[in-house]
Amino acid sequence: MEWFHSTEPEQERPNRGLASSHEIQSAFDEQREYLYWIALLITGDETLADRAVVNASALSANYSGVFRDWLNGWAKYATVRAAVREVHDLISASACHSVDSSFEHHDDDVLSDDQIQSLREVDPREIIAALDPLARCALVLRGIQHASLADCALLLDVSRGIVAGAYSRALQWNGEHIGAHAAPNEDQIDSRV
Repeated sequence: MEWFHSTEPEQERPNRGLASSHEIQSAFDEQREYLYWIALLITGDETLADRAVVNASALSANYSGVFRDWLNGWAKYATVRAAVREVHDLISASACHSVDSSFEHHDDDVLSDDQIQSLREVDPREIIAALDPLARCALVLRGIQHASLADCALLLDVSRGIVAGAYSRALQWNGEHIGAHAAPNEDQIDSRV
């Protein structure tokens, strides 16, 4: 069965494909701005967002057995968990004032890469001012991270219906926001014609 084995020289893989502490820290360093942005949307506070990223980095360093392919996803997830932990009381308070929604979102109700990029261009303070902590978490978890409603509910410790209602509010804001910013561009095109 000699033909079954690759003739390419096998690269030396220390730790059998596991990420080292240095690689984990590098992932956080490379994605710090993005991770901070996610944490800021959830916490609504610069200090808490920074603390969430630092805590996520420390948490991830303790799990050096993650596979290289999952490293970036793990960094995002750890940051989200740490940010949610920072504002859990605010999320719970938002949930108390939220209405349980029977609207069931479909798998394609998440934001596209282009929509996420557009959202990244918005000043986070505008998003924080417009959405309550629960809606911001739903936007990040469901819309940006593409988590299921069940996973969002589990992480946020609220019902799926509460998450669905909060996500609907976030989508409504996002739709209105995109529409408000798209209109001037259309006017500019029409005025040139």
